[in-house]
Amino acid sequence: MINRHEDTLAILVKNIGVDLHHHHAVQLVISLDKPYKAVLDNQEFESIRGFLIDSDVPHACQSANATVLVISVDATSTKGGLLKQQLSKNKFLLIDKVFSVCEIDRFSASYWNYCHNATAEFDPLHLICSLYDRQSNIISFDQRSLAAIAFINQNIGKTIQVTDIARHVDLSEGRLRHLFSEQIGIPITSYILWARIKVALKEMLNPGVTLANAAHRANFSDHAHFTRTFRRMFGISPSLLLKHSQFLQVFDL
Repeated sequence: MINRHEDTLAILVKNIGVDLHHHHAVQLVISLDKPYKAVLDNQEFESIRGFLIDSDVPHACQSANATVLVISVDATSTKGGLLKQQLSKNKFLLIDKVFSVCEIDRFSASYWNYCHNATAEFDPLHLICSLYDRQSNIISFDQRSLAAIAFINQNIGKTIQVTDIARHVDLSEGRLRHLFSEQIGIPITSYILWARIKVALKEMLNPGVTLANAAHRANFSDHAHFTRTFRRMFGISPSLLLKHSQFLQVFDL
């Protein structure tokens, strides 16, 4: 598993809607108060508490006045493997099929206690970490795929050509593209975009960094390219996400 770069993004949003989108992350989405509407793999749900959805499965949400925690986990990470294990072969599961009602209620209560008690703590990843007790066989990947991912993350601030990655892992470009898609589930060029988005999001956390700065540091061609890619992956523009987010945090493994 990947163990040298940020793998998890946690965002808390309120009263926001996201259009139909899909991305490389495995995603856990949970309301901390009210149920909300969602479209998951073309199925409409009028009132749900949350869901777990696999990478590259289209989904959309309308959270109305709900306070919603969105946790996006890199599908190739250890935590991503844990979530995929819970999904088994399902494209998505409603959250009450993954966690008990008591677990969800305690988790939500811990957030509201944190909001009203200056000494209280809230761990956004608590539910995911609780899955470690249930783990059996975590998904493993070919070492050449992992080496390609490591190369991408180490050089994400530069222009990366697939030929450079292929040379680094001692494969032909065609063989690398096939192996990567087979192992990781998306084209290698899509993963490069995902890695750039993660860098840009991390940059957005720094005070004084504009979206244009973040896009440049993640090696997007320009602000517009970053915004288009972000909207395609998250169903919302980065500026609107920042406006409606109560916190946004990137976690290490």
